[in-house]
Amino acid sequence: MILVLIIAVGGGFYLAVRHRQRIPNVILISIDSLRYDHLGCYGYGRNTSPNIDRTAREGALFETVVSSTSWTLPAHAALFTGLPDRVHGCLDERHGLDDSRLTLAEAFKQAGYRTIGFFSGPYLHACFGFAQGFELYRDCTSYSGEFLARTKSGTLLDDRGIIGQDIMRMSHDDITNPIVLRAVRAWLDERPGGPFFLFVHLWDVHYDYIPPSPYDTMFDPDYTGPVNGRNLAGARAKPKTWTRRDVNHLEALYDGEIRFTDDTLGEILGELDRRGLKDSSIIAITADHGEAFYEHGVHGHRWTLYEEEIRIPLVVRYPPTIPANLRIRHPASIIDIAPTLLELAGAPTLPGATGRSLAPLFRTPDGPWEDRAVVCELNVPLFGIHAFALRDSRWKLIYDLRWHRTRVFDLLGDPREQSALVGDASPFTSEEIDGRYERASRELEEASRRMPVGDRRDTPPIPKVTEDQLRALGYVR
Repeated sequence: MILVLIIAVGGGFYLAVRHRQRIPNVILISIDSLRYDHLGCYGYGRNTSPNIDRTAREGALFETVVSSTSWTLPAHAALFTGLPDRVHGCLDERHGLDDSRLTLAEAFKQAGYRTIGFFSGPYLHACFGFAQGFELYRDCTSYSGEFLARTKSGTLLDDRGIIGQDIMRMSHDDITNPIVLRAVRAWLDERPGGPFFLFVHLWDVHYDYIPPSPYDTMFDPDYTGPVNGRNLAGARAKPKTWTRRDVNHLEALYDGEIRFTDDTLGEILGELDRRGLKDSSIIAITADHGEAFYEHGVHGHRWTLYEEEIRIPLVVRYPPTIPANLRIRHPASIIDIAPTLLELAGAPTLPGATGRSLAPLFRTPDGPWEDRAVVCELNVPLFGIHAFALRDSRWKLIYDLRWHRTRVFDLLGDPREQSALVGDASPFTSEEIDGRYERASRELEEASRRMPVGDRRDTPPIPKVTEDQLRALGYVR
């Protein structure tokens, strides 16, 4: 059977004539706070990720992928739009994703796809603009009713302009993997016909690190010290009483969360396989940012733009197009993921997106590829953090805009960024460093002017469709 789609795009029309059985479903899975180098497929020693590793063997693994920042809200906006943070404009809790930005879900919806999303962390909530284009966008947290009530009453953000600590405490204590799994299963059971775009956000790797049994003792069963993985929010510096053994246990609890989440992912992939959907679907597994364990004196994320906080995994599986056991060395960015999925599916790309499709690399992984610099930004006024980074396959420049300080790292010789290059050791003069920053910043500003956002609002509204879904589930009245 042949399906003809005529779709309005950018004032014109997109005509697609494809065999129905060849239209792939698209499944995008984002695992919050997942470090790439804590996965077996990236060389990690612990068995944290058998299902991700298997997916990587059955498809393509990108060795070097960088997020747009080191925290959830702007990183997912970049994932959804193919735009850098300063261009998509979703920079903090007060600035949700503007509805003028075309999202991946909207693009798939225009291409005739059903669009479904399941999220499990506070910064993916519809009030921040992430429901755009989804016909179903479901909250899989345990505190969704409280979140909605705070949003409607205008008390979600505190006087500092961030989500209140009580809501954040609920999110850090929450165990959401089982809720997401049940929701995905229920939707698959009732799934209507036609191709679908499914977005799944898995939160439990995020701190606090409180994996359920047996994952809590899976990687460090003999520990008897004080570290229990709790109360980690805002704990920037390592406690003076902690030893290296204590930090190792913290990482073991984090690894337990990864294995718990990987097993949940395996259940989701199994549900797809049992329904005959796995091999006919494009499956992409990635993250929004990484996690620091005191490599540069801090724990967690949203503190720096060092590699441990901005490097993310990317695995893509689609047997009709992507050969097995493919490893791609060319660097990529989180903003490249949306254009890649759209091209693989044969759908129109996102107008204005600065990310580029990585699909050509599935055909010629070692072919010529422009080594462009990736931009990362981090602005946390509450903590005086204003940073900007430029990163290519070898060099990384981190600009501290508050203190007017720049660090240069050779990522080939110093991948963990332990020794900034200064003086004669640096390959760049101070004028060249300043020029790189000024050019990149100017390009972002010009792109922002070409794509202005609407009036900002202090508390983004809850879309009616989301409120109706919560009411139908009994979360609110």
